[in-house]
Amino acid sequence: MSRWVSGALLGTMILSMAGAQVLYKRAGLHTGQGLLLGLLLNPWLWAGLFASACGFASWFLALRRMPLSTAYPWTALVYLITPVAGVVFFHEPLNAGMAMGIVLVVTGLFIISRGAPADVAT
Repeated sequence: MSRWVSGALLGTMILSMAGAQVLYKRAGLHTGQGLLLGLLLNPWLWAGLFASACGFASWFLALRRMPLSTAYPWTALVYLITPVAGVVFFHEPLNAGMAMGIVLVVTGLFIISRGAPADVAT
């Protein structure tokens, strides 16, 4: 059960932080009425801040349950999810160099995770 909860918290953090980047991009595209007022009244910005707060809360809770050396490498999945979200939601290009970089990051993640210590921290 503890391993499942740790993984769920870690997954929530990763998805929240990647989601926050999408929301910040959307906020930047929809900021009007002057910079300060436009930011204060921008629901996309507030949603991004909320997603970031959820990500940080999940991260802190995950770190209570698992070693930092086990949890931290998985944050690299943000480098996979965020560019793919850019392609899906904003029709941004994903060139061969970026795709290769993503493959290398994910490959490195799996190499690191195979040698990671046990799940539960004290």
